[in-house]
Amino acid sequence: MIGEITVVPQAEGPARELVAKLLAEIADAGLHYEVGALGTSVEGDLERIFAAVRAIEERLRAEGVERAVIELRLQLEPHPETLAHQVEGIGLPEGGAP
Repeated sequence: MIGEITVVPQAEGPARELVAKLLAEIADAGLHYEVGALGTSVEGDLERIFAAVRAIEERLRAEGVERAVIELRLQLEPHPETLAHQVEGIGLPEGGAP
């Protein structure tokens, strides 16, 4: 299954360090992932994706973040899906921009 996790913490200062810690939670859940500008695409079974979201919530609280939005989007398919297959054949020019 593939999905996308987006986290918008209400925290002071740059969030890059926090995002790196949240990505570690995704990796620890055993998910293949790709970081994007507005979210992180994930690939794995549903239970691992849910485990990653739970771990992200726990990490946010451990880091003192009292408010955050966590968005999870999932793509349900009748067959196994991968991140690579989703973008395969699009034919983007060098650099990714049309």
